[in-house]
Amino acid sequence: MISLENLGKALAKKQLSKGWLFMIVLTVLLILVLPGLFLLVDNIEPSLEKILPQDIEEIKIMNDMRAQYGADMMYIVVEVAGPADDVRDPDVLNFLDTLSQKLRGNDYILEVNSIADFVKDVNNGIIPESNQEIRTLLRLNPRSVGFMNPDYSMTFIEIRSDTGATASVVKKVVRDMERDIETVEEYNPGLDLQITGFNSIDKATFEVIMKDFAYITLFTFTFMLIFLFIYFKGSVAKVLGSVIVIMISVLMTLGLTGYLGLTITVVTMVAAAMIMALAISYGINLTFDYYLLRKNHKKDDALILLNAQLIRALVGSSLTTSAGFLALLFGVIPAMKNLGIVLAMGITITLFVSIFFLPLIIYKLDGGMKNEKN
Repeated sequence: MISLENLGKALAKKQLSKGWLFMIVLTVLLILVLPGLFLLVDNIEPSLEKILPQDIEEIKIMNDMRAQYGADMMYIVVEVAGPADDVRDPDVLNFLDTLSQKLRGNDYILEVNSIADFVKDVNNGIIPESNQEIRTLLRLNPRSVGFMNPDYSMTFIEIRSDTGATASVVKKVVRDMERDIETVEEYNPGLDLQITGFNSIDKATFEVIMKDFAYITLFTFTFMLIFLFIYFKGSVAKVLGSVIVIMISVLMTLGLTGYLGLTITVVTMVAAAMIMALAISYGINLTFDYYLLRKNHKKDDALILLNAQLIRALVGSSLTTSAGFLALLFGVIPAMKNLGIVLAMGITITLFVSIFFLPLIIYKLDGGMKNEKN
């Protein structure tokens, strides 16, 4: 009967005799999965709403509303900050009207309203040049009160859009709005403009989270390196042997995630950090046990014994961990299901790397020990 231990020994002998082939296979695999990293950008979903199941009654009603009326509301907040100290100034209204006309020409924007429209509606499409006349006309439209703050230093442009809370559409709408604001900037009488709304907040929130995640991942990796240098007493070979597994595993996992088209949300984006935290134990255990064996064995013998001793523990640990993550598939939240798939895939890839490539890499990094007996 073939045991895992015997398979580990046989694999180690193949690694010793054809190590170059294993390195070529690893290189080819990395080259193949790296393009998948660039596909991740197309799979990012910034909408917090998309985290929830789409068959929830409230969301179904909202989607029906979007389909019929385009129910996504966005706003451009306008605050006086120059010569005009009142949003009811003719120059302000003319600027709002010019910007509104630009916005109406954009895809996915269904309706635009501002105090300029309220004035034009009751004055035959004309904005008066008199402040007093504008104020009188605004009083004729009850909605205008809700579009201005009490001291008339702030107003907003209301925009009804049809984005469907889809990431790519939201980004396009926001970019188009930013472009339109820049286009009419020469007519700006001294106003500060800011885009807001639930969709733009989702987009901004996700960008902040992504930025924080990049810093956190960098700090996590740095802290790991510092700990490993202390733990292995400054041995570069041992530190590299420990961390290289997380570098390879994370790259492969993210590349496959891109190829599979799995949606990246604020939930699934933590997968890389979790895989790093889990995979580092594989690297530390393999490196520590290899050099422990090297105290009394030659390099070749140490590699064979390492594979035989650890293969069962690695397989058992990774399979049970992957099974635990796959349990997330029984939930109803799509983002949690994707997280379970990515984590299970990451742990399985870590197992694959730890068995087939990591022992050989550690072996190659070992420059020899003083007490080796040849």
